[in-house]
Amino acid sequence: MSIFTDIFNKILGKIKGLVPGANTISDVNLTAELDKLAKGSGLEWKTSVIDFLKLIGANSSRENRDALATELGVDASFKSGSAEKNESLRKALFKKIAANGGNIPGSLLD
Repeated sequence: MSIFTDIFNKILGKIKGLVPGANTISDVNLTAELDKLAKGSGLEWKTSVIDFLKLIGANSSRENRDALATELGVDASFKSGSAEKNESLRKALFKKIAANGGNIPGSLLD
């Protein structure tokens, strides 16, 4: 299973627990549901790929982020663990979630 597939399944698991009857990720306001999940956690999931991965219960280690970056085609010239690489990974991940039906606002994709 790809890392993205694992992440996507974790999102579905979290959301289905929050929104009974939701059959797909496009059935819900993903941003609002993730905000509810993050409430009181101190996690800045909208701006930090590490916090996003922690929020959904995914592996946020540098090694996993590097592998995910490779899987999503993030520029390999960025230094592992750098702010630039993490930001590029966050954008690529949110774009992939949106491409798979997730309601991600454009402001989080830029």
